[in-house]
Amino acid sequence: MKLVAVVFLKEHGIYILENIDTGVLAKENVKEFMFVLGQARIKGAVQMIINPVAMW
Repeated sequence: MKLVAVVFLKEHGIYILENIDTGVLAKENVKEFMFVLGQARIKGAVQMIINPVAMW
């Protein structure tokens, strides 16, 4: 049985973003925003530091 992170990210390109701090968006009552996540340039990795950005 494969780990979920391996199947999601390595095989399908789906990031698991479970620790994103959306407190500022909620505080400013933002209902719609553009979410940008640049892909890291590490081939075959299943865990890395990323820099997601929300623009409203």
